[in-house]
Amino acid sequence: MREYLLEFWTDRRVMFLSLVFIASIILTFSLHHSLKLWIAFLSGAVAWYFIEYIVHRFILHGILSKIMPRAYEGHVRHHTHPEEMKTLLTPNQYNIPGYLGIFLLCIWISHSLDISFAFLTTLSICQLYYEWSHFVSHRPIVPLTPWGKWMKKFHLLHHFQNEHYWFGVTNSTLDALVGTSPDPKIVERVSSADKNRYRYRDKKKNVPIENQDGYTAQSSEAPSNL
Repeated sequence: MREYLLEFWTDRRVMFLSLVFIASIILTFSLHHSLKLWIAFLSGAVAWYFIEYIVHRFILHGILSKIMPRAYEGHVRHHTHPEEMKTLLTPNQYNIPGYLGIFLLCIWISHSLDISFAFLTTLSICQLYYEWSHFVSHRPIVPLTPWGKWMKKFHLLHHFQNEHYWFGVTNSTLDALVGTSPDPKIVERVSSADKNRYRYRDKKKNVPIENQDGYTAQSSEAPSNL
């Protein structure tokens, strides 16, 4: 577990998001407090709730892919080689301009630094949770909570059962609401994962190992207990 924590928290993309979160929360509480501040905190979390699903479904998989073609190509690579760290997390080439643009938009709408920083605080911590959840889904890590275990299995369905469903990574509620969370037993298998590449390996012995979800390095089949 220690090696995976180190791999995650020393990644530049995670370090950038952590910096945004820490700076935002410090700057938020260094300014005055108000009810609007707490509304801004809540708004950041609500915004991420929709961003996660919309970006994944419509930009990385759907009709808006032409808006961000390089992001789409990177996601195609992620589906082919899901274990690769390079395409596992959101690139800073999108994080940095994205957060700068959101901050300027917040300033323009609210005319308030503290409200803008409050919005970025929860937005960034939600994205950090998203990045960690996604990272855990593609590493032999057993999530600590029942929700975490459920969401890992949910995301693996997206990769190994059918890429046109199960878009949520930290929550499945929008999938349930809009009909992209069908019964896996009645859905055709559509997966572009490279069966010869997608494997967990014991780094010390350099041999394939079986992960906790029930599929081995020799197979990209979805876990049988889903």
